[in-house]
Amino acid sequence: MKKPDPRIIFALVLVLSSFAVIIREDLKLMAGLMLMSILCALAIGVDFRKMFRRLKRLLQLLLVVSILRSIFAPSGTILLESWGIALLTVGGIEMGALVLLRFGLFLTSGAMLTCYPVRMLIQGMVQIKMPYEIAYMISVGVRFIPQLAEELKDSLIALQLRGVVIEDLKLRKKLSLYTYLLLPVVVSSMQNAKELAMSMDMRAFRAYQSRTSFFKLMLCPSDIVILCVISAFAVFMSVVLIMGV
Repeated sequence: MKKPDPRIIFALVLVLSSFAVIIREDLKLMAGLMLMSILCALAIGVDFRKMFRRLKRLLQLLLVVSILRSIFAPSGTILLESWGIALLTVGGIEMGALVLLRFGLFLTSGAMLTCYPVRMLIQGMVQIKMPYEIAYMISVGVRFIPQLAEELKDSLIALQLRGVVIEDLKLRKKLSLYTYLLLPVVVSSMQNAKELAMSMDMRAFRAYQSRTSFFKLMLCPSDIVILCVISAFAVFMSVVLIMGV
């Protein structure tokens, strides 16, 4: 199946991310929005094995938010109480689930963009009248994020091979250890950025005000249909939110 035009995915990500921020305390609506984003990501071809690994790390966030909400703003039935203080309530769990779903929506939306080559993403941004320099900077930033994660992972593996068990360290030593790890990673990233800037200068980046491209994106009839569906969904969600208010 042919993937939609990147500009269609930009519109979809914009709609999903916007409603993820707008929806405040409607858990059912947020769950429905998350379900739709998962279905769209599956249709595009997102690898959900990596996605689920990232979402597992957010389960701790669910617990932390639920406890904090239960202690400082208790609501609903009290499930766990100690010394007259509500440690866990139904309202707290709902708020934690809401935050988890919101972060999941952002991750799923970002994962949709990774299914396209960088060249297509840049061209898509240029054809929606975004300045080429900004589009290029966004693509470079997206490229550097996995590189930073990979370098940090390599540093952690090197420490483990030297016999350092990070899980057994105290919090203070952990923080100092991560500080020492981040320094070489940041220096390496700055060096890579410097080399990239030199390469761009040697290729006369921004030498001319206007820029042409041999590669052009064209909308097909199926893209138009998908765009109409996204627009109708945005209108429907807006009406639901207004009626709910």
